[in-house]
Amino acid sequence: MSSLQLLPHHLENSACPDVPKPRQNRKLPGNYRPISLLSNIGKIFEKIILSRLKEECHDFSIIPNEQYGFRAGHGCINQLLRVANTVTQDFNHKFYTGGVFLDVRKAFERMWHNSLIYKLIKFKIPNYLIVILINYLRNRTFRVKLNHTLSDIGSIKAGTPQGSILSPLLYTIYTSDFPKTNQIMNCFFPDDTAILAQGSTINYVIHTLQKGLNNIEKWCTLWHVAIKTDKTHAVMFRKGTSRKELKTLSFFDEDLTWDKEVKYLGLILDDKLTFRSHLKYNTKKFWAKVHLLIPLIGRRSPLTLENKLLLFKQVLRPILTYAAQIWGLAAFSNRKKAQILQNKILRITVNAPWYVRNSVIHNDLKIQTIDEFIKELTRNFFQKLVNHINPTVLDQLNYTHNNGKYAFPYATTKWSTPLKPP
Repeated sequence: MSSLQLLPHHLENSACPDVPKPRQNRKLPGNYRPISLLSNIGKIFEKIILSRLKEECHDFSIIPNEQYGFRAGHGCINQLLRVANTVTQDFNHKFYTGGVFLDVRKAFERMWHNSLIYKLIKFKIPNYLIVILINYLRNRTFRVKLNHTLSDIGSIKAGTPQGSILSPLLYTIYTSDFPKTNQIMNCFFPDDTAILAQGSTINYVIHTLQKGLNNIEKWCTLWHVAIKTDKTHAVMFRKGTSRKELKTLSFFDEDLTWDKEVKYLGLILDDKLTFRSHLKYNTKKFWAKVHLLIPLIGRRSPLTLENKLLLFKQVLRPILTYAAQIWGLAAFSNRKKAQILQNKILRITVNAPWYVRNSVIHNDLKIQTIDEFIKELTRNFFQKLVNHINPTVLDQLNYTHNNGKYAFPYATTKWSTPLKPP
């Protein structure tokens, strides 16, 4: 197939059983998630193409350093650390940080094939790979499967192939020329996009963000990228209070109102960076999961204590401590809420009498307190940054000192000396 630069037509067809979205009206087609079932032989071929395409992207430095999605050694926490360090540094310098968090509409489904091919040529991808990708993207078909019924064959005119391992890389290549300026910090993961601007005055920050949004608007129009303006949020990070109303930002002829908080990569960032709202949200999410697991971890569960603790460590504790490397600096009163949740669930798990202390339960089960676990989590996280190949990740080691009024996330490690880049 690679020598002929062609893909057999039967490998370009996919069956798409639809999975309904939770708590949505099942009568509306838009409330279903299609899950593509692709050919096994086709998947092997895609893996070969993926490895070669990755090599070319690395050799030509196509993927921007700010893109953390679907890359080895990168994760949501790395991107959130960039945001938290930038905002905290500005707090210490009495600067303002403005952020706009964009919501791309059907990012993977709307990618324009001709534009992608144009960019592959522009980036000097080898001709044989381009020809293979042209044949791979064009003439693709699908059939929707509902129960035991298959629909007529439909053709795919745009977007990356759903369910394909090539789709994430093709999308990051497509968006790799996203507007970039020295005054704005871009954050990508992979279609979750945020732009940040800093300044000593609010007017300067707003002016810089508006210029950035104007450039993004032109880029989106040129490359047929749609943005959900109603789900795009703007936040001005600043300490103190001000009654002065902020000037609204304009984006695609609509005004963006300033919000007090925004959810980015699963972490709720409030304008003071207290993380109070995130921990409150975490409490609701935690108890919702507990209600589902009560038959397995409750007092009447037939499972052994070992299996109950395994469920706690693998399912419940990750909910409590997601992005704890970032929010671990929250006030003790806020962190204590997470510890209370852990205390309650451990008491339920072991059916502890009221007079048994929480510290005794933790010691007997050899379970760390939330603060101890966060410290270990954060230390492991920062140790992995030292030899990182991405300069934007490595730059975060410049924020491992605690000289300012507001501490950086690194302080959660409780290390007395800062880590240094190699």
